Amino acid sequence: MKAILNKKRLEKLKDILINKSHILSPLLFIAGVVGIFLFADMRVNRNTFVSENALLPGYVVTKYKNEQTALNLLREFVALTTDESRKQWIRDSFRDYGLEVYNHNFTVDRPIFREHLEGDNIYAVYRAPKISSTEALVFSTSYHDAQYAIPLMLSIVELVSRQTIWAKDIIFLVAEHGEYGVGAWLQSYHDSYLSSYIKSDPLLTHSGAIQAALHLDMPEYQFDRLRMYVDAINGQLPDIDLVVLVRIICRQEGIQLLLQNDPHDIGDFTGNLVGLHANMAWQAAGRVSFPSALYHPYNIHAIGVKTERKYRRQYKYSHMGRFTESVLRSVNNLEEQFHTAYYFYLMPCVERFVCLSVYMIPCGLIVGAVAVRTLSLWLQAGTHIQTSNIFISNRDINVIDCIYPFLLGVGVAVLNEVISLSFSHHNLLYLIGLSQICVLAIGGFTTIREDWKLNQAFALLVHVLAMVMLCMLNISLTIFYAIPSTFAFLIQFPYNKPARVLQRVILLLANPAILVLLYSYLYTFLHLDNNTEGFVGRLHTSISETVESTYTFNVWTWKAYSCLLFPVWALQWTLKVPVNRDNSPSGDKDVKAE
Repeated sequence: MKAILNKKRLEKLKDILINKSHILSPLLFIAGVVGIFLFADMRVNRNTFVSENALLPGYVVTKYKNEQTALNLLREFVALTTDESRKQWIRDSFRDYGLEVYNHNFTVDRPIFREHLEGDNIYAVYRAPKISSTEALVFSTSYHDAQYAIPLMLSIVELVSRQTIWAKDIIFLVAEHGEYGVGAWLQSYHDSYLSSYIKSDPLLTHSGAIQAALHLDMPEYQFDRLRMYVDAINGQLPDIDLVVLVRIICRQEGIQLLLQNDPHDIGDFTGNLVGLHANMAWQAAGRVSFPSALYHPYNIHAIGVKTERKYRRQYKYSHMGRFTESVLRSVNNLEEQFHTAYYFYLMPCVERFVCLSVYMIPCGLIVGAVAVRTLSLWLQAGTHIQTSNIFISNRDINVIDCIYPFLLGVGVAVLNEVISLSFSHHNLLYLIGLSQICVLAIGGFTTIREDWKLNQAFALLVHVLAMVMLCMLNISLTIFYAIPSTFAFLIQFPYNKPARVLQRVILLLANPAILVLLYSYLYTFLHLDNNTEGFVGRLHTSISETVESTYTFNVWTWKAYSCLLFPVWALQWTLKVPVNRDNSPSGDKDVKAE
């Protein structure tokens, strides 16, 4: 009796999948998209909070009163006119406070922009007086912003050298060429291999395991707000406790704090929605948004902070000095690594976040919409499910016909790799576009096959597997690609020739190359200030930097597009679906080909 009931339930489920998939799939897709927009609602996201009580954020009694010292150092620094004299002054200043000072030389060969960089990092180590060098903190800045950041760093060194409360070593790093200098120094510190295009000398001394890092860029002496950068490369994020720590200290000091590309810190639905999607666009790019992004591959939780002046001059060295001291002293209280809070989250603003258990539900609905359509096509093609095995009764699937478009997409991806390393960034966009035309042209010569439903089921299954894998790596990239591609893949039953043309146009717009083009321009529009290039120049620069970061910083965003998403899309593009004038998604009626 139980076996009969299970068989009846299975048959009922099969009938639902065959007859109702054209309703279930759109409903699941719409529910998933609506759920993503609801991330901005206060009832869905949550207030940020501190999980690690040892941090004691806001309880530090700051002792920074070195603003005049920083101003005196600034005058001395500005009086120097050459880079060599300034660097020597930085080394001498570190030594005057009793720190160990070292140089670190490196070279960078940028493969796309055909540029050779040579740099000289300066780092100084403060040894904790009451403990061996087993753990360390890093306070870094970029040399191109040294005019205002270096005097502040030296005033912090003067404060640190007079205190005996430190349980961790503190490494003060002045990195030349921004993220390239930070990446080269981290590569040498951990004796690791970051990229063959970045070569660096071994370090003359080390400290312990780096627990956390703070990177500060200070373009101007006076500022009215801080902008915090949390994204690491490949869409990874630091422990949210470190993010909340910075927020609490800024609130204590009365400093306005903005999150990455969020235009404001308003917590209403509209503000959260704008901030959420702006920050997701940054995370989806996976690029090096700030030098602090390069710490994460070494399991170092890092935050980047940049001062901004837009409306008024309100804060000076005194505020920034107390902020820096509070962050370093709070992290100094940690007895172990960050581990108790969230690593996977989305932030609509600095005070709210969406946790993993919430944002995976809409993603599951969107992927589930494709999964339902896949099962429906499989069953319509003549697959019968028995209790012990699965077999195809009506016709056999031709595996070669299913995978050759995928192999074609992989071949184009390899061609793109060769193009990106063989030509300059001025021609990169046009050559990659030319490689896409090859696949588009081949799609016009394919014919309608009798087993097209099996082929389409196979293509959708590969799409589902790709989305599930990306969900675990970069949720923002998954969402930005899954919505247009899933919408295009679900429209696969044209009623007439105009519907066929519309379906092909929508599928063409879901091409990963076109999505990269659109998202690259969005990234450029959101993140490049004072850009004098035109439209095409912006696209060239943005896409070239995305491709180049694959080789210099091991960012896999471009490889994901070219080697995974594009072959999956090629499976759909080269599959020709028949036009059915009496079409019913659940029926196996006679079809009339074009």
